[in-house]
Formats: sequence, C-alpha cells, structure tokens
Amino acid sequence: MTESLLEKIKHLPDQSGVYLMKNRRGEIIYVGKAASLKKRVSSYFQGKGFSPKVQALVSHIAAIDYIPAGSEKAALLLEFELIKRYRPRYNVMYRDDKSYPYLKITMREQWPRLLVTRIVRKDGAKYYGPYPDGSHLRRIVRVVRKYFPLRYCRQTKLPAKACLYFHLKRCPAPCTGQVSREHYLRVLREVDLFLRNRPQQLLHYLGRQLADYSQVLEYEQARRVHQEKQFIEELLAQINFRQLDPAVLLKSHLPGLPQQQMLPLLQKELGLPCLPRRIEAFDISNISGHLAVGSMVTFIDGKPAPQEYRRFRIKSISGINDYAMLGEVLHRRYSRLVEYKAKRPDLILIDGGKGQLSQAVSELRELDEQIPLASIAKREEKIFLPGQVEPLALDRRSPALQLVRHIRDEAHRFAISYHRLLRRKTLKEKG
Repeated sequence: MTESLLEKIKHLPDQSGVYLMKNRRGEIIYVGKAASLKKRVSSYFQGKGFSPKVQALVSHIAAIDYIPAGSEKAALLLEFELIKRYRPRYNVMYRDDKSYPYLKITMREQWPRLLVTRIVRKDGAKYYGPYPDGSHLRRIVRVVRKYFPLRYCRQTKLPAKACLYFHLKRCPAPCTGQVSREHYLRVLREVDLFLRNRPQQLLHYLGRQLADYSQVLEYEQARRVHQEKQFIEELLAQINFRQLDPAVLLKSHLPGLPQQQMLPLLQKELGLPCLPRRIEAFDISNISGHLAVGSMVTFIDGKPAPQEYRRFRIKSISGINDYAMLGEVLHRRYSRLVEYKAKRPDLILIDGGKGQLSQAVSELRELDEQIPLASIAKREEKIFLPGQVEPLALDRRSPALQLVRHIRDEAHRFAISYHRLLRRKTLKEKG
C-alpha cells in the first residue's frame, strides 16, 4: 500500500457512504457501501483470511474515492446506481437488471397500466425507482390504486364487462366505455407527477383541474380531484415527500467521479479529435424576448471553472428569436479569442436541438473557427452532432451523457440566475 493511499484511508469520514476502488489506470474495479466509510475501507487492509477474490481485489487497489450519502439507505441506492453505471470487474451483485424493483407505466398500450418490474427495457414505458424498500413500494402502489384509478387487466384484449375493481372504484373501466381516453390520460399525468416526487406541481395541476370541472358543472369529477388534492396536502404535512434520489447525489458529486473514464468516453462517443479537457457550454434565457440574456459556463477536466464563466446581455436582437440570440452570443465570444488571447475550447456544447446546432455551425463557419460542436435536447436527452442526420442516443447510465447533462444544466442555471437578477433590478427601478 502506498503512503498516499494509507493517508487517504486515515482521513475517511466515519459516516455512511459509497467507496470506489480504482486500479493504477484509474479504472473503477469495485464499488461498495458502508455505514462507516472509515471502518469498512480500513478492514480490507487489516484482516486476513479473505477469499481469493477479495485478496485479488486488494492487490489491484491503487486509489480510493468516496461519496458521503447521509444514510445507509441512500448509500444502498447510490451503490446500485454506480455499479449499474461502471460495471466494475469485482462486483458480482447487481450486474444484471434484476436487483431492485421499479414501477412501470406501459405507455405504448391504449390504456396504460401501472406494473411492478425488476427489468428495465427500452420499450417506450416510463420507469420509476429503483425502490430498495419493498414495504415503501407496496405503500406507493396502494396509494396510487386508491387515489389515481387505472386499469389492472393483464390481458392485451380488454374484457367485455367491468370487473370488481370498477365497483370498488379502483378502476375506471375503459373496457365498457366508462371513461374517455382524454380523462384517463389526465389521471395518468397525475400519477406521473406523484411518482416523480413533484408534489407542488401536482397540487398546481389538480387545482387547475378542480377549477375547470367546477366551471363546467362536472361536480362528480370535481369532488374526485378535490379528494386527491386534499390527500396530497395531508401527505405533505405528515412526511418528507422527497425520497432518496441517487441521481441527485451523483450530480452533486459528479466532479469527484473519475474523469479518466468520463472524458475519454465522451471523446469516443462524440468522435472528437482530442480529449475534451476544456468544454464551453451556452444557453439563452428570456421571457417572450424580454430581458434576453445568454450564459457561458466552462468545464476544465470535467469540473466547473466559475472564474471562466461569462454572462451576455443580448443587444442586437429584439422579439422572440432564440436562434439569433445564440448567434450573437457565439459571435461575441469567439470573435474576440485572438484579441483577448483566450484559450479555444476542445468542445462547444449548446443547450438545444437541431436548430440551435445549425445556428452555431453557421456562426463558427462565418468566423472561420473549427471547434467541435454538439447540442443536447432537453426532453429526450439526445445529442445532435454537425453533419449527422440522426441524433446520438446514449445509454441513460452512460458517464458521458451524465457529464454532458451536468454541464448543460449548469449553463441553464447560470442563464436563469442572470435573467432573474435583471428582472429584480427592473422591478426595483419601476417600484
């Protein structure tokens, strides 16, 4: 064991978290969870009588990283997500997709159903989870079935008459035409907000539905929505609605994850000519063209460099034209590189789809700059590249996609914060 590794182990915190063991090439070879990071990691280098597998693992450890998780349950979820993402050589558990259960909504069916599954497929369905606590999962399912009735039938072809669940008011009976598809999809929207832990959005949505039903005198539907809204409000008063989310933990600790794997993988996935050590990302923020601003954030070696961030107040564009605004920002940034002796990025990342990418390509061509470009669309999280008709759809667990999303979100956050600052100043001046 090297002195630096020994020193790292000595300073590990005595709290719950996940540890990542890496070899000399910086590759993650094992991910584990611990109630106490200090005690668990130290045990690998103190005891004897380990299995041959553990002895082989220890012999290859050159560095150890860790992510504090706050609780054992959070560490469990985080361990699961990291093993799925990196598939370390010495991890045996969780190598397939059958570890923790998920909730699934079968979106491709005419009348989608809510199911419990342990296998995540690319089948157009919506997945929620994973849920390591089985009792918590069963409670969620009971709540959904009570307050957000959906069909239960497993048959592809619906039965000819309503079943017992309809009479118990647990199923809207689409089989007998008791509910319109529009109304059914509306309930499905409520379920989606509930499962994605968006209570305030759900309350706002239910409030609009309640007002709409009351206005057209549909009192039965208004009563159902009122009960759902009342239930969510009571739930919020009793418990902390926000569940453990490994994605949040990963996002907050993303700069600490191994860039030796992220950057080369991003270079490979996007077909970049060199390692994207310096990435500059852009976003536009405005309200109907008013107080339009642009942002640029810079990531160096996969980590944010706030001292390199830039803000732009849109000067030459009026009205709603995000493409032209993006063009102005790019022109102002890259027409001054020589003048200010600024470093050229290895990759320019644009928040948007094909249209924004085309604008960026056109602007750089006019400036005679040949800097690699990519854009990422918000909804489908697909990456668009110049000269390619079809977008690049990376696996949602891909470290490359996670890094791109993290950079895109930071550019969006920086743009929004500047836009809000200008709004506050404007309101203060008027007041």
